[in-house]
Amino acid sequence: MVKEKRKVREKTQSNTPSFWSKHPLLTFVIIAFVLLLVFYNQLMLGNKTFVSPDKMSSKAVQPFVNDALNKGIFPLWCPYIFGGMPSFASLLSAPRVNVPDQTAIKVLSFLDSFLPIPQFTFMFLNYLLFAVLMYALMRSLKVNRMAAALAGLVTIFLPQFTAFTAFSHNSKFVASVLIPLIFMLTYKMFQKKSLLYFSLLALTLGFQMLRAHVQVCYYTYLMLGVFFVINSVFEWRQEKSVKNISTHLVLLGGAVVAGVLLSSVIYVSVFDYQQFSIRGAGAGNGLDFGYATNWSFHPIEMITFLIPSFMGYGGATYWGKMPFADYPYYFGIFVFLLAGIPFILKRDKITWSMGFVSLFALLVSFGKHFSILYTPMFKFLPFFNKFRVPSMIHIILDIALVILAAYGLHALMEIGPKLSDKKYASIKKALNRYLVIFTSVVAVLALFVLLGKSVLLGMIADARANLDAAQRELAYTKAVTDSLKAIVFAGLGFFIIAQFLKNKLSGRNLAIFIIILSVIDVWMVGSKIVNPLSPSSEKMYFAETPAVKFIKSQNDNSRIFPVLDDKSGNWYMYHLLQNIQGYSAAKLRIYQDFLNETGFDSRDQAGLNPFLSKYWRYAMRDKRPTWIPVPVQQIDPKNLSFHASMLDMLNVKYIINSYLPINDPRYRQVFKEENTLVYENTTVLPKAFFVDSVVVLKNRQHIFDEMKKEEFDPGKLAVIEKEAPFALSSSDGNVVDLTGYELHKISLDAHVKAPTLLVLSEIYFPSGWKAFVDGQETEIFKTNYILRSVFLQPGDHKIVFRFNPASFKIGLWMSLGTLMALVGLFGVTFFNDIKGRFGKKPPFAKESGE
Repeated sequence: MVKEKRKVREKTQSNTPSFWSKHPLLTFVIIAFVLLLVFYNQLMLGNKTFVSPDKMSSKAVQPFVNDALNKGIFPLWCPYIFGGMPSFASLLSAPRVNVPDQTAIKVLSFLDSFLPIPQFTFMFLNYLLFAVLMYALMRSLKVNRMAAALAGLVTIFLPQFTAFTAFSHNSKFVASVLIPLIFMLTYKMFQKKSLLYFSLLALTLGFQMLRAHVQVCYYTYLMLGVFFVINSVFEWRQEKSVKNISTHLVLLGGAVVAGVLLSSVIYVSVFDYQQFSIRGAGAGNGLDFGYATNWSFHPIEMITFLIPSFMGYGGATYWGKMPFADYPYYFGIFVFLLAGIPFILKRDKITWSMGFVSLFALLVSFGKHFSILYTPMFKFLPFFNKFRVPSMIHIILDIALVILAAYGLHALMEIGPKLSDKKYASIKKALNRYLVIFTSVVAVLALFVLLGKSVLLGMIADARANLDAAQRELAYTKAVTDSLKAIVFAGLGFFIIAQFLKNKLSGRNLAIFIIILSVIDVWMVGSKIVNPLSPSSEKMYFAETPAVKFIKSQNDNSRIFPVLDDKSGNWYMYHLLQNIQGYSAAKLRIYQDFLNETGFDSRDQAGLNPFLSKYWRYAMRDKRPTWIPVPVQQIDPKNLSFHASMLDMLNVKYIINSYLPINDPRYRQVFKEENTLVYENTTVLPKAFFVDSVVVLKNRQHIFDEMKKEEFDPGKLAVIEKEAPFALSSSDGNVVDLTGYELHKISLDAHVKAPTLLVLSEIYFPSGWKAFVDGQETEIFKTNYILRSVFLQPGDHKIVFRFNPASFKIGLWMSLGTLMALVGLFGVTFFNDIKGRFGKKPPFAKESGE
């Protein structure tokens, strides 16, 4: 009787659906939310924040943007770095154009007024969205809930995606978040051939572009291109017709074009600017090949796919082929193990598509180490030569492998009950062979690390001479730890799947074990990247120094030149000081040429740039290395003159230095605080000045050769690149006053006695800056290679330089028009879809007479 009751109770319990069965998506969201909250607890609950150089560079821009917006100006030009450059077109800042994200940030900001909303909340919500989108993608591919959960949970803890926010590459991350949704909509669009999915895909592609990391978007398009090709092969094999293939091509191509048009508000300006930047104005209209391929992923670093610290974990212990690395490209033992299983059990178009995406992404990431592929792409693929860091394509490699891993787990669970059948003996044998091979590879690599210490230390020493003995030992210790972990996890993977294949473990329990172990695996690696600090450290970083306070008290808009300083990137922009240095991955080509010629942004082995190193030499004195001053009389006069004239014409009034005095009568010390020295340039030229004569030269080298002459005086002679409209006459009676200096408008009053050239110490940029003399537009001449000037006849004149690029207005109207078209198309197709499902009358239509 008792046994019968127990059986009834067990049967009832087994038939009662669990919360997971009834609410799978909600359950997954709760699990992902809790795990993320634990992983990022210091940021979400501990009042800490990430403080990285890239974040600080981004933070440095905010005061400039806020100052402009508060004045009712949408900032398109930034005068605070490199003597001035486009801010919007260079993607230095693009405020308020990404309406969905800006709305979410505004809502969080509003909630912060009465709830404690951490700084990291927006990124946290994007991680949660990433997990949900990966889950939804796998479900749309008919993968079971457990396998879909594996994809969603593992993805958000992969080291690369963790590192993006830890090192403040936020635009990379938020653009990557949408890749699963884009792939899912593409897959649905191909299935349904529906304009509804077309409109949704175009809107999502446009939204991804508005998240302002075009390289991630480009890699997304490459991923879609590979999927289209593989899908087309399957379509042709099934139907021997090009009809579906051509339809898919039109839909996909149209969606990409519409998405790009939707983001025109940004990219028309970017496209216009790139022809003048280092990414488009060089040889081949792109980046230099060597510069573009610096961060090429070397094939030997593939070992980090299994042993993350094999090349050192990153930072001070990294000994790989890239200039430096902050984290390993690791996606987990279990992901790697499971990713191979679909090629045994489920060889459909998704398996082959993701397989080819993975292989293609890996080969592209090799960059200069696999030039047979990368060089033709760099030369011939549109826009590809604008991008650097080939290893960044690992974003789609990671996503493709996670999809394959989830596909593999699903295939295992699906075939599990059938493996006892003799018909599947060969498949079972293939799976066992695969497990043995995979585990053996892991074991061999791990044993090489564990038993080959001297060999590995020798490899490290040969690869990175700058690593000292302690750093090499630390790198080896990290590799040993990860090798042991790799053996343990590979062994567990082998054991669990082997037990499942022997029918000693259910598919559900297999999935639970694999999900838990996979998350633990990537968690252990990714958690090392999360090292937040107190928000006070961010405030301390930007704290106003006595030197900055002194310069700001002088109340002029002259420029500064930090020649020996511990402030990095765009630090001075935070304090709204105009710096001739700075950081931008897309600075103006002419200004990069100027920096190359002057060396103002370079450093020698002693840490000095050429301007300062000519005044000092590092030598032995009393058997000790020390700094020895070089008398001005012993310095090459041409070198002295060239540097001085360049600073004079750039309106550099203040030079900031540390501990090494400048023994030159041109520069007068006006401030000293501990080790910080501020010098005033006594020969500096004003923002606007007249010259007596011009010389016409059109070749870069000829121009700089002229300016490097000892007798060159930018206050008397100007180098222009076009014939002058009339001859100049020298006159001491020419006077100019700067009457207004705004972000997009510079106003001057000039009293001219004799025909002259008025030079404005502002960077020459022809696409947007226009000059007006007494209300009439006049030509701006490129002057001294980087400045601008206008010719003036005798008389009293009002001169206005105005920045009003047509590209911004064109892009804005293109985006608005595309948005209205896509929203309209979505509305019509959605309405028709509802009608198709529920009859001619949609369910929400009112009855007649209501």
